[in-house]
Amino acid sequence: MCGFVAICGVAREHELKRMAVAVERRGPDDQGSFDDGYFAAIHHRLSIIGPDERGRQPMTVDDVTVVFNGCIYNYRELRAQLEADGVLFVSDTDTEVLPHLYRRFGVGMFSLLNGMFSIVLWDARDQVLLAARDAFGEKPLFICEQDGRVGFASTLSAFEKGDWRLTPNVQAVRDVLCRMRVEAPRTMYREVQQLPAGCYARMQLGSCLHVARFFLLPEVEPAPDMGAQEQQRQIGDILDAVFLSRSIADKPMGVFLSGGIDSSLIAESLARQLPEKLHTFSVRFADAAPDYDESVYAAQVAKHIGSEHRTLSVHADAHETLHQLAEAFDQPVANTAALPTFLIAREAKNYVDVALSGVGGDELFGGYPRYLGMAWHARLRRVPGRRLALRMMQCLPEGGGSRNLRGRLRRLLEGLDLPAHAAYAQWVSSALESWGEMFNVVEPELEDGGWVHAVSAFGGLNGLIDTYGSVQGAMAYDVLSYLPDDLLAVGDRMSMTHGLELRAPFLDTRLLDAAMKLPTHAKVAGPPWREDLKLMLKHIARQRLPVDVVDRPKQGFMAPVKHWLRGPLQGEVLKLIESDPLGGLMKADYLRSVHAQHMAGRDRSDVLWGVLILDAWMRRRDWSFR
Repeated sequence: MCGFVAICGVAREHELKRMAVAVERRGPDDQGSFDDGYFAAIHHRLSIIGPDERGRQPMTVDDVTVVFNGCIYNYRELRAQLEADGVLFVSDTDTEVLPHLYRRFGVGMFSLLNGMFSIVLWDARDQVLLAARDAFGEKPLFICEQDGRVGFASTLSAFEKGDWRLTPNVQAVRDVLCRMRVEAPRTMYREVQQLPAGCYARMQLGSCLHVARFFLLPEVEPAPDMGAQEQQRQIGDILDAVFLSRSIADKPMGVFLSGGIDSSLIAESLARQLPEKLHTFSVRFADAAPDYDESVYAAQVAKHIGSEHRTLSVHADAHETLHQLAEAFDQPVANTAALPTFLIAREAKNYVDVALSGVGGDELFGGYPRYLGMAWHARLRRVPGRRLALRMMQCLPEGGGSRNLRGRLRRLLEGLDLPAHAAYAQWVSSALESWGEMFNVVEPELEDGGWVHAVSAFGGLNGLIDTYGSVQGAMAYDVLSYLPDDLLAVGDRMSMTHGLELRAPFLDTRLLDAAMKLPTHAKVAGPPWREDLKLMLKHIARQRLPVDVVDRPKQGFMAPVKHWLRGPLQGEVLKLIESDPLGGLMKADYLRSVHAQHMAGRDRSDVLWGVLILDAWMRRRDWSFR
């Protein structure tokens, strides 16, 4: 895991060094630089595979210079094939296979890579520049074309330190408040784009970048003709194979064990397959309510598999952690899962350099209640009395616990008058108010610099539902947008701020292909109020894990933020209301209304937390709209 900055065109050494300061903490182990007058780069390395100086980047082989962030899990197989063709290697790192693959396959090389990566390649011989981001978007890559040159960076904040003209993107601010994230290619600056997951960009020196996809979702195919037990065995074998492939490292490795099915399956599989004792970690908030604490289940799983387990108990100060997260994010994400991820990464770094998490299991195998809502959407629209039930739910306060079942039911009922794609878009939104209700400035026209959104190639959410069905289409949408721009962005930024490499073993294209071929009833079933979710994984887990761990209600990796907003963080919100929130961009009356709703029992923590994160982030950059 690493961080890099690069410029194709006129690159001033002092500028590149300033930009590189923004990626230093991503790579604390080593540093390298390159400049041939046309292409210049600085790379900071977190040395996990082939950690000696032979793996230093930028790496140049056969006039091809590469800077790379991530891990290629099948590099040994690719290296063996190249060696059979007569290629000689001088290092033990996965980086060295990249220039050789480029010379043989060009842009076709990216389809051969099984891993997480952002890559920039400079071909000095043909004066071609090539950049790519992995299929799921685990690793970030920001790009800016300006004044005849192109800049690349692992963090958006690197461009703030260079000689680039940057203007705030207020559409991105709304995205954070309404969707909790900024979706690629958009960023917080109008002039900078993020390369969407599964895409590459190519440029001949002197021309413009051309962006295209190298990864597409699997085509619709009939479910394989096999019995349920054979299906479970097949998926179980694939899980074991992909989990084991994610364990390659020349540094200590562990698993973030939440006690949920996904991380527990990873830990069980690796404890069974690896010769050495597995390290597992869980985190608990010392002062939080019991329903925010899954550590007892994690400890139960650890005992069952015989791992070396540590429960990291943390006392999280609401004010301190708010500003720590705002500093760690190069681009804000309002998902409160950032807080426990930040804390467990900070503590786990004392023991390991690589950690594995269960991110992706829900999106591939149907782990969210909203997927069950999609399965029942058409049928529930015909239920008599549902509007009366909705009016009753709107009059009741929402649940105070972490799962908030009353709030979920209210949102389900609110979406039943909408088409399936519109209902799902509403269910995954944190705010539905109009632009004019929220902001003091006129809404600008949408700008993405001619780059396409990740789901555009599939016809958007509506096209995905038409192609894959309501449930599978919603899951595919989350794979293309929610995963890369929210969960994976959180995992990358929160872990890399502590110099820890975080991997998501569920995110393998082989597993995605197998999961998307499963029928819907192998993932979700039953009525919405029963929440029979992730059925295939549960069948497999019951054979491998304690049953009471498998069959408990889904909880999630959450922090008690909604309670903080009624307690220690309430003063922060009130202070913002009286001091031009978001640099004068947000209407104080809107924030006052949302805060009043939250205090009255309706959970608006997503918006309020998003406002606090955004305001702290914007203040660091002196953004003002007054």
